[in-house]
Amino acid sequence: MTQRPEYRDGAPCWADLATPDLAGAQRFYGGLFGWRFDEPDPKLGNYANIRKDGQRVAGVMPIMPGQPATVWSVHLKSSDIDTTERRIKEAGGQVLAKHGMAAGTTMIAIDPGGASFGVWQPGEFAGAELFGEPGAMCWHELHTRDAAAADRFYGAVFEHEQAPMQGDGAVDYMIYKSGGEGVVGRMKTDGEEPPHWRTFFGVADLDAALAKLGSLAGALRDGPIETPYGRVARVADPYGAMFLIIEQLPA
Repeated sequence: MTQRPEYRDGAPCWADLATPDLAGAQRFYGGLFGWRFDEPDPKLGNYANIRKDGQRVAGVMPIMPGQPATVWSVHLKSSDIDTTERRIKEAGGQVLAKHGMAAGTTMIAIDPGGASFGVWQPGEFAGAELFGEPGAMCWHELHTRDAAAADRFYGAVFEHEQAPMQGDGAVDYMIYKSGGEGVVGRMKTDGEEPPHWRTFFGVADLDAALAKLGSLAGALRDGPIETPYGRVARVADPYGAMFLIIEQLPA
């Protein structure tokens, strides 16, 4: 039996998708990952949990009025969301929304570079029930132009320990750690793409997943490339939501 993950403060514990077509998203992601979808909850804006082998792995919801694009969003765990909210504001970020319910308290914020992220304080629900395996999220990265500002902000808000990724120095990549464990990556970028968070989902066979992608009306954007952690490709669903799939190397 798979042991449910335990999330440290500052670690991604949930991801959800905002999409213009719930039925279309179900067809795409169900075909790609074998996901199943709960019935949308009208009391929560037709939000629905996504399941893999019966376990909750992510969420999906319709795009809200005024939301500019379909997107995957990450949620970082907090044991004290009020303190996290105060730290976000003191560190130069913005808090857009905050809502409490029995499952937990959610908050949407923007860091000083403009990247949006969520915060989750668990109540009855701790977070994704599978992590780091095929069909589940397995890593998250912040891509930002101002790496130093991002390091200061997330270090102040979540008290992340920070260590540069070992390599030849060609890439400015920082590992953010919680309790000594790497929980997210920070990549410095120089391109025109705005700062954003990226979500990685595991697959057992990257080539097979990419072969499915076209038949499901998805698109390959970058890759695949070889990394020290496995082969990775950046892809998009039929509505433009970007995410990454990785065929992880054996532990």
